[in-house]
Amino acid sequence: MLDNNRIRELRLLMLERTILFNKLFEREVSQKISRARFEELEKLGKQQPTVILIIGTVGEIIPSYLGLCMNLDRSSLSRMIDSLEKKGIVRRRTDPEDRRKVLVSLTEKGERYYEVLLGIMEEVHASIMVYLDEQDFREYEACLKTEVRIMKKIDSRLDGEE
Repeated sequence: MLDNNRIRELRLLMLERTILFNKLFEREVSQKISRARFEELEKLGKQQPTVILIIGTVGEIIPSYLGLCMNLDRSSLSRMIDSLEKKGIVRRRTDPEDRRKVLVSLTEKGERYYEVLLGIMEEVHASIMVYLDEQDFREYEACLKTEVRIMKKIDSRLDGEE
């Protein structure tokens, strides 16, 4: 078992990683989105681009899972989906296999937004990655893979407890 000092160090590292990620990546993506002139892309709320990216990546998603991914409560998530639906970016439909479930997916307009957002993310990634040499890049990639693997392991164990 980890002692309290080691747990504290781990929490501080996680916080520092989040701060640096937001500083280096999220801020730049947000600025590029706000400068984008693709239809109404600049009128998206702060978290809406991330929602579009998640839905675009997954294809179709139940709102509760999207809420977990975004750390949003049910009412905030419902308002966000309503807003995106009014803008013609997402659509809701009843799950044909379980009529109690609602599925959210991107519309054609939403798909165009998704492609533009992916392009912006790729552009920001490329502008940041120029500061890494090949060894740094390999180490960073390995760290990300390890982090995702560990997070998935924790997630699957937490799911097993429910």
